[in-house]
Amino acid sequence: MAPPTTFSPVASREIYVIKEATAGVVPATVGVPWALTSFKPSDKPVWIEDDSWQGVMGDRYGVYQGPLIGSLDGGGHIFADTIGYPLYGIFGDYTATGTSPTSSTTLTAQLTAGQTTATVASITGYSSGSQVQIGTTTDGNPEIVTLSAAPSGSVITFAGTPARFTHLNGATVAAVSAPFTHVFALLNGPNIGWGPSQPPTYCLTDRQGIAANGANQYAYTCFSELVITGNAEKLFDFTFKATSASRATAAAPVGTANVSAELASPSWRTATGWGGVASGGTQIKDVGEHSITITRQVKPYNTEQGSQQPYVIARGKQGATGKITLAPAIDDSSLTALLANTQPQLQFVTSNGLSGTALRSLQVDILLAALETDDITDNGELFGYDPTFKTVHTAASSGGITMTGASGGKGAIKVTLVNAVPTY
Repeated sequence: MAPPTTFSPVASREIYVIKEATAGVVPATVGVPWALTSFKPSDKPVWIEDDSWQGVMGDRYGVYQGPLIGSLDGGGHIFADTIGYPLYGIFGDYTATGTSPTSSTTLTAQLTAGQTTATVASITGYSSGSQVQIGTTTDGNPEIVTLSAAPSGSVITFAGTPARFTHLNGATVAAVSAPFTHVFALLNGPNIGWGPSQPPTYCLTDRQGIAANGANQYAYTCFSELVITGNAEKLFDFTFKATSASRATAAAPVGTANVSAELASPSWRTATGWGGVASGGTQIKDVGEHSITITRQVKPYNTEQGSQQPYVIARGKQGATGKITLAPAIDDSSLTALLANTQPQLQFVTSNGLSGTALRSLQVDILLAALETDDITDNGELFGYDPTFKTVHTAASSGGITMTGASGGKGAIKVTLVNAVPTY
């Protein structure tokens, strides 16, 4: 018997991610390849049974299909370019700044969120493809747009990256370059395009060669969990969970795309701060492993609308928990902090150790870590401690770290990502 010729090797699988312009609507392109080590989609129809009495001893007399929903689980090594997608998706509050500003000018008219053009005092030094920062941390929420056409008169155009914020007349405008700094925090107010306090949604494309046109697509992807894990003997890793619309097959064939040249980072490059920032006297060096779990309540609402797809997938409260493995423990200060309920400030900074345009780093800030347990461990040659904690939402600041984002309110955890990606 001849072997089959239509099978598809698992090793050739490729996942793509793209932010949706409209929640639940599959974009025209699949976005960028997302290098994962696991991806487990699951379609979960609601099954409705007829269990009426019908004069015989049976248990069911009909099985009907109700609403449809998708569930996604995945993960892999953290790459500086693509980890920004789940971070934006679970937090919702996002600002971006670049470096080496040139051709500094100002807006000559208010720029409203959602606009794709802006009028400026000068267009000297700007061209199609320029990365342009609008606003600063002092005159407005900073964001970066990419010019999609050559400036004309006093107008710059950025059709592919609409403004996410409103900027007043006179706000600073400048051309910027890498590295770019992205700050993710809890969205606490209206966000143009996504409704009140709702992060963006995404479409994930699973090219595995089996489905029609070689790929399945999961629109309306809403992230509900993101776990960031560092282990001194492993690469910097993450896992995620998400809720989505049920599977759709790609409308056109999906080909292979090369992933970026970004490299994974060994976790031993992580610096941990306890009671302050991860440098100077508050850096601790006996951390063998750390794990941070960021969660978001996600609920699909099914309505009588003539469709099996959810009417809306809502995002609710966001929180975070974590665990640190101190091994070998050089003292019992973590247990002392738990018993005194000091709720220390924590900071984790993982960097590639380079500088300038080559710098890649991910910094996690927690201003109040309410310690829950801290058991001593004796399963190795040396003693250790395993403190666990819950984060506490606060509007306070310490050591130059402010937990609130552009939308204000109170935040429990904040992530700063530095890479060569202009905007998400």
